[in-house]
Amino acid sequence: RRHGKGWVRIGGAAIQASVGFAGVWVVNKAHDIYHRKGTFGDRPGNGVGWIHIPGKLQWVASGHGLIVGVNKNHDIYYRTVDPKHPVGTKWVHVPGKLMQIDVHGNTVVGVNKSSGINAEYGGGLWRQHHSVVHP
Repeated sequence: RRHGKGWVRIGGAAIQASVGFAGVWVVNKAHDIYHRKGTFGDRPGNGVGWIHIPGKLQWVASGHGLIVGVNKNHDIYYRTVDPKHPVGTKWVHVPGKLMQIDVHGNTVVGVNKSSGINAEYGGGLWRQHHSVVHP
């Protein structure tokens, strides 16, 4: 974690990490999911230990009141979080397939295997997009 002008090593190993209002979330090489205790609300500091979250994902993203992820089969999941339940209670499956997913606030954008922007969440609705992004 970045601290001042340097980095602070936090124990553990991950292949993917996300930091947002819902705290620090990571996925390890076995696709296990972890939340860094004490980071909900994007508080400064390193947190205190890892909480294992049931399920398997290859990508996870931390937003405002929302955690999203995709698994190795590209299935999409989300879970709602709040100060009383900083890790939420369950994963909810969302129809569709994505390879990568990210969230900012409560807007989620994902990329499918054809490099197309495939889904966006806002106000409780998923919308399919079929445009392809070219650099």
